[in-house]
Amino acid sequence: MENIPMYQHIKDILKEEIRQGKYRPGDRLPSSNELAVLFSTSRNTSVKALNELVMEGAASAVKGSGTIVNDLHSESGGGKSPVRKNCPDIGLLLADLDDLNHPYITRILHGISERGKTLPCSLRIFCIRNTSIREFAAQRHFDGLIVITELPETSILYLKQQDIPFVLLGNDIAGEDVAVVMNEAFSAMFEAMRHLVRLGHRRIGVLSGPSCKAVTTGGYLAYRQMLAELALVEDECFFKACDWGEESGYHAFKKLWNEGKRPTALIAFEDYMAYGAIRAAEEAGLAVPDSLSVIGYGNYPVKAGDVPLTTFDHHIEDLGRKSLELITEILKGKAPPDRKIYLRPQMIERGSCIKYPQKRKKEKK
Repeated sequence: MENIPMYQHIKDILKEEIRQGKYRPGDRLPSSNELAVLFSTSRNTSVKALNELVMEGAASAVKGSGTIVNDLHSESGGGKSPVRKNCPDIGLLLADLDDLNHPYITRILHGISERGKTLPCSLRIFCIRNTSIREFAAQRHFDGLIVITELPETSILYLKQQDIPFVLLGNDIAGEDVAVVMNEAFSAMFEAMRHLVRLGHRRIGVLSGPSCKAVTTGGYLAYRQMLAELALVEDECFFKACDWGEESGYHAFKKLWNEGKRPTALIAFEDYMAYGAIRAAEEAGLAVPDSLSVIGYGNYPVKAGDVPLTTFDHHIEDLGRKSLELITEILKGKAPPDRKIYLRPQMIERGSCIKYPQKRKKEKK
């Protein structure tokens, strides 16, 4: 007999109990702690079982209520559910439940949740990992969507074609009339580069997010514009796309340094990337800010002993709050004609940038 993982075993049992009517639509499933005791397993295993049910559409993770059984038969034939304008169901769409571990997503959800306390609506988290956007949209267990994780453009256009009310959070599609709440990608790059040039820096490096992300595309266009405006020599600067996270920042800067790149200042599109780059710089004999000035993005919590990082606060909770306000206005038919809301990031100066030239510490070759 095939050895079935415990989480799969738990999930299959719950699905069968739902089918038999033990748990009806709207009922709360046992919590991860309750399942861990019931099946004599770890909480992580029971969490995975519940997450799998959510990803398959059998249940929804409802903040403050637990994992709730969905009604899979209420919309037979793929018909759309009527919008309950007095108390609409708002879906919060993620590409992967692992995204919940990132402080950006945590703060977005906190902003949405706080605003939701004063708006008549219910909130549900959905994940479409291993599920096509067509399958997800056909289930339609929501009245409107806030798309938190950046999805492929084809997926967004499909939602639009199906007349599904949605708001893109942190993303936009050029030339398309879609509702958007995001930061101004250009303004942060403009301000960061001008700030560094005012400090005397001419060799400026940029570590952006993944090349497929809208923030990277916008940041690169702003970077090119700043090269021309500030008369910077392109060969002395660089713009490098890499994954999010501290380890990616570490490896990206280390590779660029080993290739002979010698920036006096660095801009990272995420604080964690910046801290990774700082670690690589220190291994190369550079001290921050004495030998390298660094600007991050996000204003995330720092660990004790970290360099006090100059960064941009991009009002993460406000993004969440305003996205919920916009989708509820859309569902009421009261949304403004221009449904694009842009927030301007705010620079927070700390101790990771100094004037150049200064007396520099000797750099390792």
